[in-house]
Amino acid sequence: MKKVILFIYSILFVLPVCAGGVVYINYEKVIKNYQFEKNSITEVENKSIEIEKYLEKKEDEYNKTESAVQKKKIEDTVRNEMKVKEQAFNDFRNKKEEEVYNRIHAISEKIRMEKGLDAILDERSVFSGGIDITNELIEKLNSK
Repeated sequence: MKKVILFIYSILFVLPVCAGGVVYINYEKVIKNYQFEKNSITEVENKSIEIEKYLEKKEDEYNKTESAVQKKKIEDTVRNEMKVKEQAFNDFRNKKEEEVYNRIHAISEKIRMEKGLDAILDERSVFSGGIDITNELIEKLNSK
């Protein structure tokens, strides 16, 4: 009798949970092949280059200055401006990273709903089995 109850319980409660199947993505591969991510990296690198150019310009200015007072003024100016530039750079980079993640999540959620899945996992959390939908996700991300 216990076996029959356990069998009925598994049919009623366990199977519906597994009905969606297990799918996963290789997040690193998605990131490497997502064009928006590549563009975001380029934008962040360009901001970094702007800061480097600023520092080079200030270094040249510093090296051409003979007055100790002027050198001190340049140092103070650069220190203060760099704090602002670093904060702006970090904010920009974080915004881009969040935007990339949110776009990937939105398309993943769309795929999950279309396929009637319970969840999409990262491949690092799948020990065995499942279906890899990484390429499908990359195609949808890049076609948007």
